Amino acid sequence: MKSLWLMVFVVSDVSNLNYAFVQNDFDLFPELPLGVPNSDNPVCREQSELFVDSLKNYTLWAHEMWDATVKASTGVLRGNMFQMGHFEQCLTSNPPFEPQYCFATITIHIPKLENPDRDMLAIDFDPDDSVLDRLYRYSDRTKQPRDTVNLGWCIPASCSILDLEKSLTHYLSNLETPFKNKNITYTAQIKEQFCHRPRDKELYTPADITFGLVTLILLILVFIATAYDYRKAEPNGEEKPVKSSKSSKLILAFSARRNFLEMSHTENSNPALNILYGLRTFSIMVVILDHRFGTFTSSALINFDFVEHQYRAAYYAAMLFHGDLFVDSFFLLSGLLVAYGLLSQYNKRIINPGFIIFLRYIRLTPVYAFVIFYYATVFNYTGNGPLWKVVAGGDVDDCKNNWWTNLLYINNYVNPDHMCMTHAWYLPCDFHYFIIAIGLCLLIHKEKKLGLSALFVVTIVSMVIPFVLTVIYMRPSMLMFYPDFLVGPKSHPDFLLTYSKSHTRATPYFVGMFAGYMYHVLKGSNKHVCRIKSWIIITLSIALILAAIFSGVVFYNPYHPYNAIESGLYSAFHRPLWAVGSIGLMYVTSYGHASFFKKVLEWGPWIPLSKLQYGAYLIHMQFQLRSAAKFMNPKYISYFDLICVGMGDIVMAFAAALCLYLMIEAPFRIIFKELLMSKREPKPVEVLPTARENMIAARSNHNNNYEDSRL
Repeated sequence: MKSLWLMVFVVSDVSNLNYAFVQNDFDLFPELPLGVPNSDNPVCREQSELFVDSLKNYTLWAHEMWDATVKASTGVLRGNMFQMGHFEQCLTSNPPFEPQYCFATITIHIPKLENPDRDMLAIDFDPDDSVLDRLYRYSDRTKQPRDTVNLGWCIPASCSILDLEKSLTHYLSNLETPFKNKNITYTAQIKEQFCHRPRDKELYTPADITFGLVTLILLILVFIATAYDYRKAEPNGEEKPVKSSKSSKLILAFSARRNFLEMSHTENSNPALNILYGLRTFSIMVVILDHRFGTFTSSALINFDFVEHQYRAAYYAAMLFHGDLFVDSFFLLSGLLVAYGLLSQYNKRIINPGFIIFLRYIRLTPVYAFVIFYYATVFNYTGNGPLWKVVAGGDVDDCKNNWWTNLLYINNYVNPDHMCMTHAWYLPCDFHYFIIAIGLCLLIHKEKKLGLSALFVVTIVSMVIPFVLTVIYMRPSMLMFYPDFLVGPKSHPDFLLTYSKSHTRATPYFVGMFAGYMYHVLKGSNKHVCRIKSWIIITLSIALILAAIFSGVVFYNPYHPYNAIESGLYSAFHRPLWAVGSIGLMYVTSYGHASFFKKVLEWGPWIPLSKLQYGAYLIHMQFQLRSAAKFMNPKYISYFDLICVGMGDIVMAFAAALCLYLMIEAPFRIIFKELLMSKREPKPVEVLPTARENMIAARSNHNNNYEDSRL
């Protein structure tokens, strides 16, 4: 009844624009005012008056606007920083003017702790502590600030950001609160990216229309080519043994039937490498799950205190917040495949390095460019919500402005704080390492000892660089997934300095090149590791992997004093430890007694899925960003929920990757190969019905080995 009386009191007085500001004695943050009555903008002021008058007359649209506005903050003490109200109701309330929904960011300023002897780093509070001690802004990075809330506010769209801030400032300065005698004040801020209007996304730009036309053309090509492929086949489904013209091959490159069938065929040049199909698929699944955790926690949570406790959970923290090691697995596998493929190629003939780089570029870029085009255009129309402009809109704008840095593979150095697709930092790193690998492999081929020595030297240098940067700049041992990173990953100093730069992440790639050389040397041999040696290698490898993970536990302990040398040593050694341990397990799985792992990693379904992992890597983030940006109310976080949602991400990512593979990735790979590396067509021979699969497999295996070293 008291809250109802307060609302009636304010509404009755607001008609005369004569506020008697009253604050509930127990509210930690104030309620928002009705409209913007103190605006210097006459239109804003008149529409605010109309809003209040209509509210008094019980007009539906006015009550929908008021009902959509947050009345009081809840859950702030547990980390709920976003009080959203009803976003959609505000924008669809149909008042006689255009409405807008804004977050009013209100901060409470507490000059000192009630308990000056309190441990500043402690995460748990005594129930008898003052609530002001909980709201106090601590310098501890592991804690979500409790002194700021974002309140959903439905007001006329004619009111500018300046109007809103001025009105809130006036309102807060005249507000009677029980905290005034403690010298506690409130300030307000309105950010443009926190304001939304119904017509924000109504008009399609020429770029949006162009993307739609490009997609339509590609779909038509796939449909025509697939129909042509079926028509060309015999009624019993067998290929006609006739010579194909180049134009026919180019058309059939878009055949979904052919490309789908070829997905299940393996590269048979070295059976020992068949375990990589499972490794790559498993690694991309873990990366997708890890990214889901990051995007989920970066949005609005009702219980962020759960995340804060995970930071302090020692061994749990080491595992949960160290998923970047699985990205190192991709660097490792890429280095292995590149070294193995290039050395095998050099044994046949030396190819111009510039041509090899060009082949790599045209293999990676078509589907990459399509996804960037999607991010810069249509993606912005796939959802809406109070946080859309902050969580998803930033990526859209960055892709519109910096798409060219991605296509030149320099996006981790040029405008990296506005990188298109945050997770795309990996691709320029991999591309830069590939260029270095060409020269190293050529040197190994010509002068084995000199080449291997050079590879060893660059590996050591790649370990020294992160050590030196960490020590000089006094940075943490690794990128910590604390709130300051989650709310702004692209601009975070550790992301820009060490996490995303090619010169700081190269060690696993070069270690992988040693593994590629090993597999190249052992190709065709009858190498077999005895049982005892197998278990010794497995034990040591697991020990190295666990050391890479759990030796970082100490750095998540807020009471552990910072030591630059200690942090530098961990930054230098934990990635090579992970890489060497992974290679040990791979070696035993390929040549020793690890039959269980071998059967799991060589499981047939991994083969087509592994060929989709590049597309899954490119597209999975848009599902996660869209989900986080569409939060209409704060979500409750738990491990079970994250796993469930993450598994859905994996399914959606691979489904979208299949479309990208059949529509772009496989067709353009075949087209470029036909145009750049076409061979003389053999004389047509009669193909027996039982030989159809062998013929398709031969066509699939005709690709150069080094071309399959993409992510």
